[in-house]
Amino acid sequence: MNSLEFAGVALRRGAVRLAVVGLVLALIGLVGLIAFHTVLWISSNAGHFANRAGCGVSDEISPLTGGTASEATAEQRTNAAIIVKVGRQMQVPVRGQWIALATAMQESGLRNINYGDRDSLGLFQQRPSQGWGSPAQVTDPTYAAVQFYRRLLAVPGWTEMPLWRAAQTVQRSAFPTAYSKWEQHAAKLLADVDGEASLATTDVCAPRGGARGPAPAPYSGPSSGCVNDDPTSGGCLTGATRHALDEVNRVFGGYRGGSLIRATGCWDPHQWNPSSDHPKGRACDFFPGTAGRFAAGDELEAGWQLADWFRTHADPLEVSYVIWQGRIWTAGSADTATGWGRPYTGGGVYDPEEATGGHFDHLHVSFRQ
Repeated sequence: MNSLEFAGVALRRGAVRLAVVGLVLALIGLVGLIAFHTVLWISSNAGHFANRAGCGVSDEISPLTGGTASEATAEQRTNAAIIVKVGRQMQVPVRGQWIALATAMQESGLRNINYGDRDSLGLFQQRPSQGWGSPAQVTDPTYAAVQFYRRLLAVPGWTEMPLWRAAQTVQRSAFPTAYSKWEQHAAKLLADVDGEASLATTDVCAPRGGARGPAPAPYSGPSSGCVNDDPTSGGCLTGATRHALDEVNRVFGGYRGGSLIRATGCWDPHQWNPSSDHPKGRACDFFPGTAGRFAAGDELEAGWQLADWFRTHADPLEVSYVIWQGRIWTAGSADTATGWGRPYTGGGVYDPEEATGGHFDHLHVSFRQ
């Protein structure tokens, strides 16, 4: 290679290096710009998404401080009234109006905003590109409410779903359970803007007001291993667990096929979760309804009755913790600002959004011994 050829190669290599360096710098600048605008957008919209949860997963402060119409802004009150009015005109059950309010609270803070993720707009952050309507239509509160209700009413079994699941089925959000944060607020606001609307107590994720049913006999036996027969599985139970199962049978008229409890399962190998209390004989699952289906109506009420009973009598029954309706309560702990117990995450083993994984179809009770 002569000197001219060498110089040409060197120049070409230098040009390539400069191009690569330029590309890297451009990418760094682009990432920085995106990060800056992301932080700016989140900061400017924090009030839309912050909340004090009723039964959800956040303890932040709500833009509707107490969840009543008097504490909402004029815009929020107007939009809430439109959503409820449209629901009544379409003869949507009160539960559907409650779901719509909670959805709009989560999506936009009950504000008819003209921006959002990608092309999302309006009260419900509906996307024109996904067939919700034109930008002008989805930013019309009445039109937006009608479209939300139409899609909600088309969901099979929506009246039996937890609020967050019904809303998520319509909205397809990246944060499915976020809607549950607004359950209490939406219920209060619905009552404020429509004096004729009322929600059954089973519609709101909260204890039903204390234990009902006779008190159990306290466990007075020794601390034992898994040495007692388990009538639900053919496995074994500890003395305290078998005692609690017998007391449930006595107090509630059976632990399977009864008016309150449809089925019960205690001992189980739980090979997918070796740390579970089931293979140790220290846990039972009580099903007020069908396994795999979200409890609703009388079944939901039955589950709450049993959960309250176990919480109230945790000491004499040697209860360690209770999981029900996406919440976990540990003996000796107080309820959090978000409601009953604290949110249940599944412990990295279960999907907390599923009926069984989130304990929406059954009540789990673990015992200390």
